[in-house]
Amino acid sequence: MYIPKYFAESDTDTIAGLIAAFPFGVLVSGGAGAPLASHLPFLVERRGDEDILIAHMARANPHWQMFEGAAEALVVFQGPHGYVSPNWYASEGRVPTWNYAAVHVYGVPRLVTPERTLEVIATLTGHFESDLSQPWSMDGLAVERRDALLGALVAFEVPMARVEGKWKLGQNMSEADRAGAASGIDASGGDAALATLMRGVAKR
Repeated sequence: MYIPKYFAESDTDTIAGLIAAFPFGVLVSGGAGAPLASHLPFLVERRGDEDILIAHMARANPHWQMFEGAAEALVVFQGPHGYVSPNWYASEGRVPTWNYAAVHVYGVPRLVTPERTLEVIATLTGHFESDLSQPWSMDGLAVERRDALLGALVAFEVPMARVEGKWKLGQNMSEADRAGAASGIDASGGDAALATLMRGVAKR
């Protein structure tokens, strides 16, 4: 990912926060032909000193068949983003742009055992059900139904070997320009989370 130095974000907690807030990522693998991409929810697991993405996909999806070997894959997480009009800046002579926060994770995907598949699915389900008033659990499924479900899915892990963060929030502009752009986003009904991020960064 192209990252000018003033947009680079390397703080691990900040990056982890974006993945947690926007867990629906895009897994991209290169093949002999065109690249293959799958849109999937991910979670980060911490094991010792290693961070690992966990996810699953339909067994009918041919993407998982590209996991064997040492081919590196890319997982893209997109945070708040939105259009910025030149009319919102305090300075004149500005041009339109698009501000955003994004994370790229690189690693070699690996399939997990059937027993681990059940753990991954239960972990993902438990996480996303946790805020609901009546959380659903796989424990309520009959064994035959659960086994059929597991047979139709493939769980995998992606060790986070390399991580890139890009927070393009106007850090190369004055505080007045950045504040004006953030106010413009709010006034136009844009992404309030983007405006908040822009107000929280300093000029670099």
